[in-house]
Amino acid sequence: MVYRTTERGEAARSAAPVRLLRAAARLFTNKGYDATTMQDIVREADTSIGNAYFYFPNKEALMRTLVETSSAAMFDTAEARSRHLGTGPERIGAIVALNTTTFLVARRAMVRVLASDSRLGLIQAMGDIAVERWIPVLASACPDRPPAELSLIASAIWGANRAIVENIARERLAVSTRVAVAFMVRWSLRALGVEPARIDRIVASSWRLASRHARKEAHQSW
Repeated sequence: MVYRTTERGEAARSAAPVRLLRAAARLFTNKGYDATTMQDIVREADTSIGNAYFYFPNKEALMRTLVETSSAAMFDTAEARSRHLGTGPERIGAIVALNTTTFLVARRAMVRVLASDSRLGLIQAMGDIAVERWIPVLASACPDRPPAELSLIASAIWGANRAIVENIARERLAVSTRVAVAFMVRWSLRALGVEPARIDRIVASSWRLASRHARKEAHQSW
């Protein structure tokens, strides 16, 4: 009996940070980051303030964990869904399309919160993750490019993607997700010197892949 109680307690403790992150995501989306307090998050997660501070020293740390976890999961998913395309431009186009679509559909609420509350440090953290994840993908597709150039390309892809997604989320840019995705894929592949006819095929196939998965995940927000 004592063993089972301890086991239940351990399971509850391991679930606590997940509940806190999910509660924070809902509140940040509905109230905004600045208007949400740690007490709000604790009530939403149905836990104690002491438990919350055990895992997250402050609201900023909770938000950073939420963003970093979400960003890493997005790249994991995009890489897994495009692995069948090999290491060439087709995979680059697919990852651009998948990530752009995810930001504009499933993660639009997250983008809106980060942009409206001016969480610059967290946006930079997302950028660091994006560049780090892009470099090995680009290195496989473009083995003749020097490492410094790959870092520049990765930074450029992230920068363009961020600007487009953020402006759409803030309703400063009135274009459809499909148009935005096609532009990002085309822009990225042109920068890599891919021939136009091949780019056209990749744009079409990448959008089919991205839109198919977007329909399945439209209920997500972070």
